[in-house]
Amino acid sequence: MSHSELAAQVGSNEGGGSKLTPKRKLSLFDTIGSTLAQMAPAAAIYYGLPVIFMATGIGSPLTILISAIAIIFVGLSLTRFSTKHPSSGSLIKYIGMTFGPLTGTASAIVFLVGTVFLAGSAFLELGGWIADSLSLYNIHVHWAVPTLILGLVIWGLTIIGIDRSTKIATIALVIEVVVLAGVSIYVLIDPPAGLSLEPFAASSVTGGLAGIGLGFPLAIYLFIGFENSAALAEESDNPKRNTKRAVLISIALMTAFYLLVSYAVVTGFGNDNSALVKSSNPFIDVANQYLGRFSFLAIIAGFTSIVGMTIACLNGFSRVAFNSARDGVIPAKLSFISKYQTPAATLSLLSGLGIAAALLFGFSGETWVTGFGYLGTIGTIPLLIIYALLNLAVIFYPNKELTLVQRYVLPILGVISIGLPIWALVQPGQPKPFSYFPWIIFGVVAASLIYAWFKLKSDPSIKQRIGAVATEASELAESADYHSNNATALNRQPLQPRRLKKDDSLYKISP
Repeated sequence: MSHSELAAQVGSNEGGGSKLTPKRKLSLFDTIGSTLAQMAPAAAIYYGLPVIFMATGIGSPLTILISAIAIIFVGLSLTRFSTKHPSSGSLIKYIGMTFGPLTGTASAIVFLVGTVFLAGSAFLELGGWIADSLSLYNIHVHWAVPTLILGLVIWGLTIIGIDRSTKIATIALVIEVVVLAGVSIYVLIDPPAGLSLEPFAASSVTGGLAGIGLGFPLAIYLFIGFENSAALAEESDNPKRNTKRAVLISIALMTAFYLLVSYAVVTGFGNDNSALVKSSNPFIDVANQYLGRFSFLAIIAGFTSIVGMTIACLNGFSRVAFNSARDGVIPAKLSFISKYQTPAATLSLLSGLGIAAALLFGFSGETWVTGFGYLGTIGTIPLLIIYALLNLAVIFYPNKELTLVQRYVLPILGVISIGLPIWALVQPGQPKPFSYFPWIIFGVVAASLIYAWFKLKSDPSIKQRIGAVATEASELAESADYHSNNATALNRQPLQPRRLKKDDSLYKISP
């Protein structure tokens, strides 16, 4: 089969050749900004640090450092694939390449179910934060109102272009980082009891190794969203290079930021473990102490954090769903692309289901925070399962270029790192309704496998669109386009002899 014939076949295999082609490709800065925004540093610090402090005390910075190293293992596993096979399907595509279409199809469904709950938690957190913040100024609005209104606004922002929405998410990120870093630096300049390395000492961790084991899974959650840039590969400039950079740079930046803020908070409490664990929101308490009447800036940082996170979540999750529709895993109509070159159908589906889930779970709990906890827990379990499968994929995918450490040691450490928070979420003895959530996800996994089996039986062509076959064909199609374009150019102009440069390559193909 010729290059041109294969390219035509790939086009027919990908939902009629539907491809996201924005007018302006995302730069490395854009993809890093989107990834950091999905991690939502301010929201993670406001909601995540208190429970980590309760588990590990003033030794929390050390626990966060250990969890960051573990996340780097997972990030390296992701980049093993993204550097060679950039795809909007990202994690799901790589799992399908390794374990075949059945596992790939089932993983796509499990991932999509998880993203609905995570999108719902983002919408609910946004509405709840606004309602609680306004109540501080005697303005009382039910959380459901801003959840619905802002949910629709953010849906609209994501529809009108990846470039625009990513810029908004990045601006929101900058605001929260400036506020949180500013408060942290202020504390370190004027500490109540001097600076100390005590928070990084193993002896400072409450409960020793047992305490680290308890706090480690909680610290892992701070980094959820590091894979965002992989899902934006199709709309990024030079994805084979920039996706890897965006993933690893984002993890490195968030590690430094979390260490700075957590250390500053512990320092702000004078390394007093009892006072630290009694605080319901340690950073807000420190901000109130140091900023005084300007402490409202911390509230604004929380708002911008959640806005940026919600935009980035929808952008990343919708691209994976779009790729699944293009592959035929879910209805092909969901691969519809708007005039702004955004996956409008999957953006609308995730936004609609996410807002519905936010309202349903928000009203089901005693407060919106209870519903937020339910949604976040249910949504996180599927994502962690996908992370674990990705690490296993590095081990089983045939790649002779990897060393023994790259292929076995690092992925195994990644599986162990992800296995701990999974166990923390599914272990027996948890209070109701959390004890039901693992069974819900087990049912989702079982139903996804059954769905995948029937889907592949009714449409065998999916096997050629998901996994290794599709990826290899796509690369050959790119090569065909390259040779075709260059042949046309050669026919239009005479040959111009020139001196070869050191980085010239006879078969150099631009992504």
